[in-house]
Amino acid sequence: MSDRQSIVFVRSNPRTVVLRPAVNVSQTALVFECIEGGVRTRSTARFQPSDTLDFSTFELLQARPVFGCLGLVQVGNDLFIGIVTEATKVGDLESAPIYRIQRVAFYSLLSDRYDLSAQTLPIDGNPDETSVATIHPCQPLIKLLSTGSFYFSPTLDLTRSAQKRSVDVQQGGSAVNIFDNADAHFVWNKHLLSGLLQIREQELSAPEREDLLAGGLLVLAIQGYVGMVDFTIGSLPCRMAVISRLSCKRAGTRLLSRGVNDDGHVSNFVETEFLLYGAHSTFSFLQIRGSVPVFWEQTGIQMTHKVTISRGAESSAPATRKHFEELISRYNKIHVINLLGQKDGSSEQMLSELFRQSISKMIDLSDALAYTEFDFHAIIKREGYERLSELVALLRRPLEDYSYFLADADAGSTIFNQQGVVRTNCLDCLDRTNVVQTRLARHALEGYLRQVDRRFTPIEEDNFAILFNGLWADNGDWLSKIYAGTGALKSSYTRKGKSTVLGFLDDAAKSVNRFYINNFQDKTRQEAIDLLLGKLANADTVLLRNPLHDAVAKEMHKRLPEYSSSARVTMFLGTWNVNGKHGRGENMDSWLKSDKVEFPHLYAIGIQELIELTPGQYISADTNKLRLDWEATLMRAINGRPGANYVLLRSLHLVALGIFVFVRADSVNMIRHVESSTKKTGLGGMAANKGGIGISFSINDTSVALVTAHLAAGQSNVDERNRDYWTIHDGLNFRGRRLAEHDMTFWFGDFNYRISAPNEEVRRRVGHKELDYLYLNDQLNEQRASGGAFEGYQEGAITFDPTYKYDNGTTIYDTSEKARAPAWTDRILFKGRHILLREYARGESLISDHRPVRAVFELDSVIIDRDRKDVLQKEIYKEKMASKDLPPPLPVRPQGPPPKIQRPPSTGLLIDLAEDTNPQPQQTSIFPSETTPASTSIGAALGFRDSFPPARPDSFPPTKSLDSSLPPPSSDTYKWWERQIDDAWIPREGDGKNPFYTFPSQSTSSINSQQPLAPQLPPAGRSFTVPSNTFNRPPQTASATPRSYTVSSSVSASKHNPFLDPPRNTNPSMDVATGGFPDSTENSSRQGTGRGKLNPELIQLFGQGA
Repeated sequence: MSDRQSIVFVRSNPRTVVLRPAVNVSQTALVFECIEGGVRTRSTARFQPSDTLDFSTFELLQARPVFGCLGLVQVGNDLFIGIVTEATKVGDLESAPIYRIQRVAFYSLLSDRYDLSAQTLPIDGNPDETSVATIHPCQPLIKLLSTGSFYFSPTLDLTRSAQKRSVDVQQGGSAVNIFDNADAHFVWNKHLLSGLLQIREQELSAPEREDLLAGGLLVLAIQGYVGMVDFTIGSLPCRMAVISRLSCKRAGTRLLSRGVNDDGHVSNFVETEFLLYGAHSTFSFLQIRGSVPVFWEQTGIQMTHKVTISRGAESSAPATRKHFEELISRYNKIHVINLLGQKDGSSEQMLSELFRQSISKMIDLSDALAYTEFDFHAIIKREGYERLSELVALLRRPLEDYSYFLADADAGSTIFNQQGVVRTNCLDCLDRTNVVQTRLARHALEGYLRQVDRRFTPIEEDNFAILFNGLWADNGDWLSKIYAGTGALKSSYTRKGKSTVLGFLDDAAKSVNRFYINNFQDKTRQEAIDLLLGKLANADTVLLRNPLHDAVAKEMHKRLPEYSSSARVTMFLGTWNVNGKHGRGENMDSWLKSDKVEFPHLYAIGIQELIELTPGQYISADTNKLRLDWEATLMRAINGRPGANYVLLRSLHLVALGIFVFVRADSVNMIRHVESSTKKTGLGGMAANKGGIGISFSINDTSVALVTAHLAAGQSNVDERNRDYWTIHDGLNFRGRRLAEHDMTFWFGDFNYRISAPNEEVRRRVGHKELDYLYLNDQLNEQRASGGAFEGYQEGAITFDPTYKYDNGTTIYDTSEKARAPAWTDRILFKGRHILLREYARGESLISDHRPVRAVFELDSVIIDRDRKDVLQKEIYKEKMASKDLPPPLPVRPQGPPPKIQRPPSTGLLIDLAEDTNPQPQQTSIFPSETTPASTSIGAALGFRDSFPPARPDSFPPTKSLDSSLPPPSSDTYKWWERQIDDAWIPREGDGKNPFYTFPSQSTSSINSQQPLAPQLPPAGRSFTVPSNTFNRPPQTASATPRSYTVSSSVSASKHNPFLDPPRNTNPSMDVATGGFPDSTENSSRQGTGRGKLNPELIQLFGQGA
């Protein structure tokens, strides 16, 4: 059992969950208690001294120790605590254990309903093996976190490279301060932990933080891959590792997350670090990968790589620049390797051309940014993988300039710093990227080994190649499983160094699996990812009831003007049902030109009936081509005026319905977080002849939603139109926000609401310009008033004639046999604060049976000064912490009879490792009169800790189902394991009922022990001592990594190499008694002399051979 594991307790009435360190490393416990009431279910959380808790009033929630808390998540109306219940030790790096998460549990704070299904998934995450009937609300999240791609370490910051960790140490900081220094780009459970980390940061003293860290109660999880192997170079033992960190800033599955977002974060961004630990040195080589940083996507059922460019080069430019500016700030210099295909007319060539254009415009970054194209498929298909050496040759100069990180492990000093990284991409940033990154890592390692004059023997070289290639192949497979759902293509080449027929067949099978997974399963995986990261539309970031936080939030709202300002933005909205006609060559000035605002910041145009809604057109028309044609037509019309300069922000179509958003070139930077959504309503949602398209974005810090819609036709179909409205309203969901959750919402389109009056009466009133009478009988006006549809929306005064239905090409209303009555079917409505309508009018284009409509708005957008906000928030927290007006600690519970606790059947026995002077724990009241419950962490921070009751001996609660023949708990005076015993009382099932898991001697066990270990029973009639580290240790689960390679001497945590672990978990053939690396004969000062040459000082640093 790890000394940083925890034990989970539960108490009902009110339901309370407590995590306490399994051994007395820390005196801090983490206490959750549910509070129901109000609009949301919330919980209190406090870090409380363990000796103030009466554990006899609690029950065990988990039979075995766990690895810590992942945080809190709300699903529906329930609140759950995430716990890592099983983890496999991958190995040790820099004297720190690294674990792979194998299984998690999510326990409800409301009830015990889901306790039995809290971790129902097996290790492989197959939900079909669930043995309980109750489906857990967090099941997709449990499956995601149990895939084996999440890792953590209690003391090593896995979110940052060795080079970044070394900077902290050299600046006098601590490399193990993982909570303060963790890189938020790679912490996947940051959202779940946000409330707890806030309490830790703002309310715990420095000693209390150290106490919390020592207890291992909280887990910071990364996603990606961690693997390591041991090998020898000239009889010197070394450890080689690969750590891949997947960014959570733009996370998602293959076809649902592509390109860049407005903050400059790209999909499938991975930082991969290759590490080599020698006798006295640490070598690190860093590479990155990520999606092409422009706006593009792949939607629909995909078998081929058909790419859609969702924003042009001009509107993509700000996000692309942000991406590379951030990379340069993080890594200093960047060399881009673009592996996309260059075949004329292909999707990859189109995407590559846009990428090249975007980079070429960043001339001011040219000193730190370089770009190389390498058509991987074309070159390898024609001439084989040997041509990769040409790519390495092209990169020889930048690789030498960038160098690598090298540290003196003895002195804790840096010899070389890596000065830049290679950024590799293909379409998915998986298969081709894996091959190239493996080759570049091998090149960097060979250069380093030449400098230190280390050469493999022939046998060592063969074994090293197997280990190195296997490590990188595993890395590629796991990154591919995370993003695409299958292992990597071309992994047979990465693993074996050559292509085979079986490799081609394996790649074909993986391609078919990817097609199925990406098109039919990724939506569920994406929802689980968004739930984990807090990006679902209903995500609640304030799950913990924190009086201090609530007080600060209230004060921050009052002082909003101190850190915010406003900016006036003008927006043009237009809608037109074109009746299947094309506007090419049509003069649209009467519609698109407004006298109120010459050049608005935004144009948003909705087009209905891009094609005629006939079965033949519906099946045969190329609607994507029509969208592109309309996109070009509208762009020419808008930019046709002198001084106009607009770029496309987003265009989208749903068969015959299209939306086009253009932004003034000088205003692109104020638009961010652009998302889209569509909803069909035709034929009960099965067909797209009717429906809606939504575009969501932020203007500065104000959220805006635009919806263009085409509702059901027919004079009397009012109810059907209302249903269409609600279907679209409820069905348009954007990542992180629902339609109703925007600051401003605009609807524009052909809503098809008619005038409830006889045809002749309507025509006569239109002729006499008696529009007020017609408006009183307008169906949309009536439905808004009654709440049938568009409740709460506003519309400008209608001063123009009905826009429907005309004979095409004329100004005469319908003269056909149907003779439809004129109506205002084409409308623009809006909802929100700080919206000023400047104009509401129609255009006079005659090509359609509808007339186009426009509206011009002035909007007040909010701009948040985030730096000023952070400073002000810290000041208010400091003031509130010192204030006496904070809420008091929790009150003393009223006396009363203890409730009957229904304990579930026990599944295990735990032995308390804490001191206990009472051999038999006593049953005490759940409302002890002498006990004052601990205050919240706020109260503790303010000095209320004096109110805690005196420490009492910790004891575990009794468990009804334990066999009466079990020995009583131990104490200082009663140690049953030193007595004569009969082994008949020890259960032999090898499960949680038997806490005595005796492992093979650490000096003879492999670092990657794969098999579950059977319990070792003590011989009957003998006195024995159970080692403390064998209590309650869960059986190890199978793990693919790391591998071990037989070496001739032991790896020892000697003074010469603090980065390597003691001889435990090393290869069975390693002789522990002989020590480790040989001592260096001289410890002289060393300075880097450059790469590529023999360096005697580095040779000595690496270690002398046998």
